[in-house]
Amino acid sequence: MRKLIHALAACALAASAAAAQQPAPPPAEAPARPAPAPVITYEPAAPPARPAAPTAAKIERQVVPEEIFARELKDLEGQSLQLSSLGGRVLVINLWATWCGPCRMEIPELVKLHEEFSGRGVEFVGLTTEDPEEEGEKVRDFAAQFGVRYKLGWADRETAVALMAGRSSIPQTLVVAPDGHIAARFRGYSPRLPALMRAAIEKALEPAPPAAAAPPAETLPPPRP
Repeated sequence: MRKLIHALAACALAASAAAAQQPAPPPAEAPARPAPAPVITYEPAAPPARPAAPTAAKIERQVVPEEIFARELKDLEGQSLQLSSLGGRVLVINLWATWCGPCRMEIPELVKLHEEFSGRGVEFVGLTTEDPEEEGEKVRDFAAQFGVRYKLGWADRETAVALMAGRSSIPQTLVVAPDGHIAARFRGYSPRLPALMRAAIEKALEPAPPAAAAPPAETLPPPRP
């Protein structure tokens, strides 16, 4: 009996040693995680910039210089053009050029305003800042294409500088009252411009207020004897 017990114990020890000598099975691999979904960033395009709104500046009795009124300019056909010949009425002076994008949007509105006010004694004149020698044909074609029926001429450098009053951007439009003072000045273009300009012309058409009468001279009583 003792021999049987010893034999069983020896077998158990041998099996345990054999099991210890076998390499351990490799650990089970963890299931692969799914790749993260790509992140999509939506960046909308910036909205288009709005055109600059025109500015209507109130002028403190600023006037068109007499030398500019008297200066001899040339119209598109080379004939003499003087602003003084248009004096005594409301005068709308537009400084422009065919290459100027805002000018091309403004001129159709000026054509409409000219048709609206021409019967009320308002004169319109457009003075382009381009070179008459190089751009003459282009300007004449432009005038025909846009149906411009008001006076058009060439602004030499001195005239343009004086009328722009230190601001060289175009378009610029001046509404000049019959007495020669600048009632309003517009720079740039926006869809609001026609209404603003119409109001300025109407204001310039209003009769000038009568000059205040001088107070009567004070009469002193005669001195007592």
